Amino acid sequence: MPPLRLTSVLQSALPNLSDNGRALLSALGCLNGHPHGSQAFAEFLGFHDRYQLARALRREGLPSLEVMGGWARTLYWMSEAEITGKSLRELAEREHVDPAIAYRLVRRVTGRRWSEVQRDGLAVTMLRFRDCCGKDARRHAGGRPTPPPILFAGPKSAVPSVVPANSARPRVASPAPGHRVIQSISERVMVDGWPFDVAFSAAGEAIVTRPHAAALEVLALNPLRATRTIRVGPVPTRVIPTPNVGPAPKSHIAYVTTQFAEAVAIVDLDTREQIGSIPVPGHALGAVLAPGGNMLYVTTNQDRLVAISTVQRAVTGSAAIPWGSPQLTMHPTGRWVIAPCWRAGVIVEVDAATLAITRRFEVGGIVQDVVVSRDGQSLYAANEGGWLDVVHLPTGRRTATIDLGTPALGLALTPDHEHLFIGLLSAGRVVVMQRQGLIERAVIVTGGRPRLIAPHPSGELVLVANEAGWVDLLR
Repeated sequence: MPPLRLTSVLQSALPNLSDNGRALLSALGCLNGHPHGSQAFAEFLGFHDRYQLARALRREGLPSLEVMGGWARTLYWMSEAEITGKSLRELAEREHVDPAIAYRLVRRVTGRRWSEVQRDGLAVTMLRFRDCCGKDARRHAGGRPTPPPILFAGPKSAVPSVVPANSARPRVASPAPGHRVIQSISERVMVDGWPFDVAFSAAGEAIVTRPHAAALEVLALNPLRATRTIRVGPVPTRVIPTPNVGPAPKSHIAYVTTQFAEAVAIVDLDTREQIGSIPVPGHALGAVLAPGGNMLYVTTNQDRLVAISTVQRAVTGSAAIPWGSPQLTMHPTGRWVIAPCWRAGVIVEVDAATLAITRRFEVGGIVQDVVVSRDGQSLYAANEGGWLDVVHLPTGRRTATIDLGTPALGLALTPDHEHLFIGLLSAGRVVVMQRQGLIERAVIVTGGRPRLIAPHPSGELVLVANEAGWVDLLR
């Protein structure tokens, strides 16, 4: 999720770019104007190589990536100086940059000293940035108006060290008779591009999002292997395949939130290509499909929950929530959407028909993935603060808090709803916990940074996307 303040500054200065141009500005905003190599940056945006990226910049009427990055860096420092009151020397040292290099960069891209740039102010510097990029930059016929600047937290800060007082370490016990416990890695396939989400399609394949490669990877299961790459918009985050409901579908469809494309991509899993997209306000993050598949609910970094008709392929409504997050789930009845609000430390229950918030569950910390038991009684929430919360939905009371001792992110329930899988982001482990009694059954060492988790409908295996560059199959 890019820091929206800098992204808004860049897009406000250049409001008439194409979708590709807006994605490039979002990527610069995400990296605070400091791309680590033109080839890696090109792949991040879905270009084949840095030459294709350079041609795209020229089509937009923009200068080179080096110049664009220098301007973005300067605007970032100006914005930070206004907010924090820090000098350029302090800002540079905070980022382990030689202050002399920072001062020279500002002078090179703006033609003025830092003291002069500061005296002119951010608004004047934005105008100079626009002039440098060309007043006659190519206008895109379908260009969208730039949204008003909305403050958004940047990179994640350190997780809280304090865990709620009523927390407890999970007990460790032997498996209950009759219930097989998945407890080891069976296979691993390497997938680059920082794998984030993984899901099983109705056709029996697995689909993995690759946010830093602007692509999905299709995996076969026997044996586990990558079979095809599907190109989508920049920063694909969540993938939601449509289930087999009613008559056999003509094709297997998946909806993919593509952050920097400011849209939900529609992918045909049979032809292995993107066949359309649905624009949304802001960067699309989390998504969940309603029972029956007629409605898709999406969160964005403008802190909104957006309802999309999958029949009309259009947004039908949106509402404000405390904080947008890549996580989202739905009550089994389909009546409510449940949205964890990340750093706000709250989970909201939203009426699926009206998008009105009906209840709030204050849990603190940094709320990540959430799941609901199939009987609709229990809500489970992984917390980056280092714990797992359990909320009794009929009463809205928090009934348990389990201390995990390290940031938790991914969360999944097995199809029989007997076990929870909890991904421990920094520890490189997945905890398998019996739902009844919240008893720890296994700890699986994955290494890396495990992200989202997908149990197979058969219950025989589980896939774990790992940001370090692979997907694990657990049995």
